[in-house]
Amino acid sequence: MTDSFPTNSDPFKDQLPVEIPLPPECTEIIDRLEEHYGIKVTVPSSRFEVVFEHDQYLTIVESQPASESAANRTVALLVKEFGLYPRSLVRNTRLTRIVLCGDLFRSQKPNPRARTRNTSPVEWDLRPLHFANESSGGLPDVVNGLLYLPIESVEEDPEHIRKLIHHEFYHCVQWQQFGVSSDPEWEARNRPDFVYGPGGIAANYDSDSDFWTKPSEEWGNGFLNLYCMTAPEEDQAELFAHLITEPARVEARLEVDEILVRKVERLKTTLKQFCRDMDDRFWHRVSESRFPFDL
Repeated sequence: MTDSFPTNSDPFKDQLPVEIPLPPECTEIIDRLEEHYGIKVTVPSSRFEVVFEHDQYLTIVESQPASESAANRTVALLVKEFGLYPRSLVRNTRLTRIVLCGDLFRSQKPNPRARTRNTSPVEWDLRPLHFANESSGGLPDVVNGLLYLPIESVEEDPEHIRKLIHHEFYHCVQWQQFGVSSDPEWEARNRPDFVYGPGGIAANYDSDSDFWTKPSEEWGNGFLNLYCMTAPEEDQAELFAHLITEPARVEARLEVDEILVRKVERLKTTLKQFCRDMDDRFWHRVSESRFPFDL
């Protein structure tokens, strides 16, 4: 059975937060996370489908339930990673719920209720992108304050889940911070002749995209990996996730990458403007929590 939920609401507000069996210590961790940050953690026990709209598109999210073992391990990881964040930062994102999922699938199609003329600050796609039932990484629903995280790989690759948490959380920050998906001044940190790719969604789901196959410049020179080159918002989210999870590795790159230095400075400056607790003490605390384990 698949539970289906309406558009533009919190689809889990009337459900029990944790529907699969978890040990008491895990439910206690979830309770502490909610008490400290005001965020509910939901672990559905059945398949679900959620539809939400944002400007030009309808997004359909379908998911299998997470396994008990994956949920158990992820809860401990989640509270450790979120525990690095100041409460003020999480509050400023207006994030209200994290949904821990099994396999996550995403579909996208044009929104029939979208206005015929775009009045939002987000530039609409001239060639609307639609796709169906594609495997998805994490997915932030910034309209409703939800964050969907597929966690089944946590036992095989906990570092992937660790980065996923921070990457997707930063997308929530971006929308509240800039009013759009990315910093409008970010691109000025790159070389003048550099042009980003088609965007993270198009690079992953557009069958006509040649982003992953065409020759590209070496993804040094300001970029931590090739995915950073898809769009400014993905560049920022990847940099944030690596600064949190692998600060020593990023610091080593800064010694030989002047463009990346400018990006880190910009990222930290705008974060501090968004939340004054994202100061040097925060970044020092992150480094202390990782060092030397991320070398």
